Amino acid sequence: MQTRKLYYEDSYAHTFQGKVVATRPDWLALDQTVFYPEGGGQPADYGWLNDQPVTDTQIDEQGLIWHRVELAAAVGDTVEGRIDWLRRFDHMQQHTGQHVLSQVCCQLFQAETVGFHLGEQVVTIDLDVLDLTAADIRQAESLTNAVLRSKLPVRSLLVESEALPVEALRKLPQVEQNIRIVAIEGFDLCPCGGTHVRDLGEIGLLKILGSEKKRGHLRLSFVAGHRAYQDYALKHDLLTRLSALLSEPIENVAVAVERVQDKLTELERENKRLLEQVLVAEAQELAKSAVSLGPARYLVRELSERSLDDARFLASRLAQCDQMLVAFGLPGEPYRLVAAAGADTGVAVGPLLKAALAKYEGKGGGSPRAAQGAVASSNGPSALAQLEQDFIAALQARQSE
Repeated sequence: MQTRKLYYEDSYAHTFQGKVVATRPDWLALDQTVFYPEGGGQPADYGWLNDQPVTDTQIDEQGLIWHRVELAAAVGDTVEGRIDWLRRFDHMQQHTGQHVLSQVCCQLFQAETVGFHLGEQVVTIDLDVLDLTAADIRQAESLTNAVLRSKLPVRSLLVESEALPVEALRKLPQVEQNIRIVAIEGFDLCPCGGTHVRDLGEIGLLKILGSEKKRGHLRLSFVAGHRAYQDYALKHDLLTRLSALLSEPIENVAVAVERVQDKLTELERENKRLLEQVLVAEAQELAKSAVSLGPARYLVRELSERSLDDARFLASRLAQCDQMLVAFGLPGEPYRLVAAAGADTGVAVGPLLKAALAKYEGKGGGSPRAAQGAVASSNGPSALAQLEQDFIAALQARQSE
């Protein structure tokens, strides 16, 4: 037995009655339904059965349509069904808009549509071309909208394979029987199992959002109908806000933003230069508190107000003193350690830091001259203290050589 597809008989039908013909946990199959099952790039319809939410609709190999719903029902029971009409109509607008855009790409660029996906936010088609220019895409969008404004009627019909108008089809069907053709009068003829609007005027607008190369094809992203108007409203609101913030008319917003970006880049460079001056001065002060051990010195300190980049800069700057060992701890989760060694200390800080962190279940390491790592916050001070002990031991061993 197959489920009667009421959505093909009238894609504008909102409600229906159906009889349960099969059940499984959280799923019911009905003898007839207006719920469109997922397939052909179009998502499943949602809605309600006996006022219980239907969250998925699927069709099996036998042609039974299953509705995912938490509803206690037995075979033979009659249920009242109601689809989420706004969701359905949105899908009809997007899918029919895709037919128009695909035909336009065929006419303008001899580009066939080889992939289609109707997402919750954006719709995509994959074209069998490698690239289109920005001007090409604008031309395709302009022609698509001109066709939509023509309000051409859209109809669906079942055709036997022997009566199929093959030469007029935009693409060949993937099935050999029960071939459903969607015809946009005088413009497009294509096999399709989706739901569609009655005429193109019910779509009104299509906007191409972008393009990208995907696995040897060109993917166009777009929105149509209500989604396109929502996209326009959102972007208009954003531009209006930016215009007010920048005290510029909307047409000058892009140039004004570029000026702001240039100024920000200039300020960031100046900030970096001033920060380096501050860090150089801080390194000079820190060097005064280094502990001497023979000809070498070592400095171990927590830096609670400095970033990891700041700590690396300070350690590197202090290690320019050839006989200096440096280690900084940065409190936080995780607790980070940074270490550096002057060229003439004879101590490799990478292995020392790695060993100190490993003792407290941390990880890290590096080269003989610079290293860093991390440990749990609770073990950070102990790991830093361990590294200080290892510095002392290493310098003492160096002295005794």
